Amino acid sequence: LRTLLQQPFGRMLLWAIGIGIVTYAAYYLFEAIADLRRIGGGLRGWFHRSLTIIKALAYGTIGIEALNLVLFNRPSGGDAEDNARLVMRFPLGEVLLVLIGIGIAVYGLTQLKMAWDGKADDDLDVARVRREAAWILPLGRIGTTARGVILVGMGVTLLWSGLQERPSNADGYSEVLATIASVNPWLLTAMGVGVLCFGLFQLSHARYAKLAVE
Repeated sequence: LRTLLQQPFGRMLLWAIGIGIVTYAAYYLFEAIADLRRIGGGLRGWFHRSLTIIKALAYGTIGIEALNLVLFNRPSGGDAEDNARLVMRFPLGEVLLVLIGIGIAVYGLTQLKMAWDGKADDDLDVARVRREAAWILPLGRIGTTARGVILVGMGVTLLWSGLQERPSNADGYSEVLATIASVNPWLLTAMGVGVLCFGLFQLSHARYAKLAVE
């Protein structure tokens, strides 16, 4: 986000990104709470709806970060360690951090399973994609795999951080990528390709999205 801010028209671009992602997060938060997709209640229903809420909150923080940069020219918070330390200040903060870690890791695993099974998000009009742009689906599988690996890595470190009561164990997006790079630079290259594929897939997703309110 800071790199974008330094580019020509960077401030305008960050405005668009910030407003767009916050709106995106708000839509999915409302979708989960209001149960627009009629998933239902109960343990299974709230499990799937809670994953949507986690996704909404994660994207919402990115949107807020973008708006904070464009308004005040500074990030809104610290790294994963700082955020973990902040969570631990709450009553039963360690338990909350463990639950957050579990939620993120489980969501990452669902993304990996989705990629393995060759499935797409429920809000993607797959039939229309197959007719008009079938090449989008392989991009989605590659990108979803990369994102799933990163999410699982983040979730596990947050879980471990809560169990050990050590905020320094928490890793964010960049720390997970740094760990992957330390294992093998080619793995980082593969992750970069995967994340790029995910970005291209999401751009196409915007065209073929099937909203719950339709």
